[in-house]
Amino acid sequence: MNETSKQTWDALVAGAGPAGAAAALALARSGASVLLVERAALPRWKVCGACLGPAALASLDRLGAHDVAARARAVPLAGMVLRSGGKAARLRLSGWAALSRATLDEQLVGVAARSGVTVWTESRVTLGPADRTARTVRVTQAGSDMEVEARIVIDATGLGRGLAEDGRPTTRAAPRARIGVGAELVATDYPVLPGDLHMAVGRAGYVGLVRVENGRLNVAAAVDPSALQGSTPGEVIAEILAYAGLPPLPPAATHAWRGTPGLTRSGGAGGDRLLRVGDAAGYVEPFTGEGIGWALSDGLAAATCARAAIEGRPTDALAQWRRHRATRRATVERICRGLTRGLRRPRLVELAVTTLGALPELAAPLVRRVARNPAA
Repeated sequence: MNETSKQTWDALVAGAGPAGAAAALALARSGASVLLVERAALPRWKVCGACLGPAALASLDRLGAHDVAARARAVPLAGMVLRSGGKAARLRLSGWAALSRATLDEQLVGVAARSGVTVWTESRVTLGPADRTARTVRVTQAGSDMEVEARIVIDATGLGRGLAEDGRPTTRAAPRARIGVGAELVATDYPVLPGDLHMAVGRAGYVGLVRVENGRLNVAAAVDPSALQGSTPGEVIAEILAYAGLPPLPPAATHAWRGTPGLTRSGGAGGDRLLRVGDAAGYVEPFTGEGIGWALSDGLAAATCARAAIEGRPTDALAQWRRHRATRRATVERICRGLTRGLRRPRLVELAVTTLGALPELAAPLVRRVARNPAA
């Protein structure tokens, strides 16, 4: 394809998770032409805690997608049951819901498509060079390559390699970073009721369990990589659950165990006509379930910054985006880094569970803070 035949978009968004879909939707509603590219077919299952906190639901409202959770029959969450060392503490939740990532992502992409976003699934993106007006991107679909141009590229590809001209990973895992492990199960008799989020903390990591809209049990864990040496994910999860006082999970899984790269990661904000958004820019374990909220907030903020590049000011777009990322690191990410360090000390966790069991109101300020918009 020669240079004059390239199709030019105001924005190309790579990755149709919450961050990418939010950025694409917000840009389309501002009048931009947007191409959203996703490597998988939708719907697709991903390892995720499946929790929508108040910040996530508020971001859906801002996107004009306020009815997504209700239409998808998200399960309202009334409480978090924190478990460790055979002890349990019940903490009250207000304004939370559980919704599987497969459903959330499909619903959001559907809203984006109806709002004018062009969506290409089962497609791969390779980043090309930038010039004074646009960035070239190669999209591979069904074995064929097409070159397109975009005034701004938004990398929302999640944990993993990200988009880079040299093909190198764009984020770096922190020392001792835990990895994500998850599955979805038909477990009707397992003692997790709809409306409850259970967090089980053990020596090798922690496990979140919640019923999603189809009644299935979503299981998402952060575990030490060393624990998986010589053990299956199911065995490691069973050990954590037993330490916390919960029975083993049934063996049948609707979606088999899957893993992720190291969860806690550092990375860059982007480059020339490129913004890295959500997990593609770096990640901190969101123990309290606000990861989806962070992603949606990032997508909205990235859309605002991207307007500067579309209007011919790409340097301003990157500078604005770096300020947003710095604010997020200085607020809720700092809190979550402290929490994840504490979770590696089982005796401290057991003491906290015992204290919160007697005085659950002590946790309320922390739960409210981490559930707020990262830039608030």
